[in-house]
Amino acid sequence: MIPSRHSPATVPSDEGKKRLLDMVVPKPGEGNRKWLARAGCTEGVLLLGGTDLADFRIRVAQSHLRADFRPSYWSVIGLWFGGPRFLTVPLGTKDPSAVPVDNGVCECALSDYDDPVRYPNIAVVDFAESVQPLRQAAERIRGQRGIVDLPSLILPWLGFVWGTSGAVNPLLDGKGLPGAAFVEAAFSLMGLDVTPGVASSASCPEAIWNGAKWWRPFYEEVGRQELASGLKVIAPRGKLALRQLSAAVPPLSKRRRTR
Repeated sequence: MIPSRHSPATVPSDEGKKRLLDMVVPKPGEGNRKWLARAGCTEGVLLLGGTDLADFRIRVAQSHLRADFRPSYWSVIGLWFGGPRFLTVPLGTKDPSAVPVDNGVCECALSDYDDPVRYPNIAVVDFAESVQPLRQAAERIRGQRGIVDLPSLILPWLGFVWGTSGAVNPLLDGKGLPGAAFVEAAFSLMGLDVTPGVASSASCPEAIWNGAKWWRPFYEEVGRQELASGLKVIAPRGKLALRQLSAAVPPLSKRRRTR
């Protein structure tokens, strides 16, 4: 069980008259980069939901934060400042030696997440007028492991997705998904809590998504205040596309079955 509390909101941000999270239906075969351009997304908190086995297990792990106990739509989250790349903390890396140097933070290419079959779900959410003020906070986290030790979160999540002996759902042990912990820490340095409904130690894409969907009154109240960091908070707004409502892993290709 993950400790959480209910929002005072009665209508989520993707429903009702004051709709702030809008569904933009993808065109057949449309890649995620083309969808981002057509939806008018230019920056924000980027969420992706994948269909690889690791993505599947991450999505299922977050079901404890949903009232219906179903898998999350999301498995990847990062900060997108515009352009062809975004910052996140992936579980896999081509250069393990860079993990302790950069605190696990990587610049990932959007092109690697463009395939709508491999990453059918995508959203961009804004918690502030612009994420550009978070650049410095992101770089601080990247260079100061004392702010949040992201490599220490990578290890238990790798064990969980690989099914190693004794591995349990890290969220139930108070260990957040590294990418979500990175995003939450960056906002926290700017004075904003993006997971008001759960303990920060259980940070994950679903917790941040719940903040955007259900905690609009909280952000409206914060937005009326003047944060010392200068971050201009708004009621969360964004665009999303959901091509896979239920988490599933496609059949293995013939090439992989023969290994």
